[in-house]
Amino acid sequence: MLGKLLKHDYRSMVFYFLLMYAVLIGIAVLARISIGLTGTDISAFGNDVFAGMTTVGSVVMYILGCGAVIVLTFIIVALRFYNNLMGREGYLSFTLPVTPEAHLASKMISGATFCVLSYVVIGISGVILTAGTGFWSGWVLRVTELLLNAVKLDNPVILILYVLNGLTALIEMVAIIYFSICVGQQASKYRILAAIGVYIGVHLVLGIITTLGSTILVNLFRNSTGTLLFYGVTNTVSIVYQCLVAAVCMAGAVGLMKNRLNLE
Repeated sequence: MLGKLLKHDYRSMVFYFLLMYAVLIGIAVLARISIGLTGTDISAFGNDVFAGMTTVGSVVMYILGCGAVIVLTFIIVALRFYNNLMGREGYLSFTLPVTPEAHLASKMISGATFCVLSYVVIGISGVILTAGTGFWSGWVLRVTELLLNAVKLDNPVILILYVLNGLTALIEMVAIIYFSICVGQQASKYRILAAIGVYIGVHLVLGIITTLGSTILVNLFRNSTGTLLFYGVTNTVSIVYQCLVAAVCMAGAVGLMKNRLNLE
């Protein structure tokens, strides 16, 4: 049954995401064409004021497009969860022979999948924008190499930990969104505003915990700062912490869906 739920969730969101990705790729292509037509190197605008303004405008549009994709990704994922389980569709969804855990698992898998895809598409669009411009040569290349060496990304184990850290961060974000919606649904009115308030509150609390935890870790490993051990431990702790937060949020959401279901 989980497979059928996933199929339905993917179908309900894929059009919006494909449209959004197409727009971003289109912006990247147009920006790259604009840069090529002006003959301006993206890493050094040259002396032509008009060419420089055109290039800057194209890059700004692209950056805004990337930001819009990130924001809209989480909004679409949140709306899918809300409309399908807490809105009018919820009455039909909860008549299906499916447990709340299965509903939540489907939403988590589909939501996390599109979150990852959004960042992949942003990466691809960045390659399109900078291809053949010389952006990755000269000082940019040197700075990039220094940064990669500084955080030990040249080590395959640390690189894998960073990737896992990013994935668990996305899963944690989606879990917090779902939990916030379930808690906000308990309000008698202004439920969306209540959910937003819960979301902000959860992040404030987690921000305090993260700051305290980071301070403790830095003090414990102050003699190993910048080493493979330091980045290995900090990434591992972060992964475990994010998985724990996601698990707590998912458990809380399931509990509310089972015991305090309050549909529109």
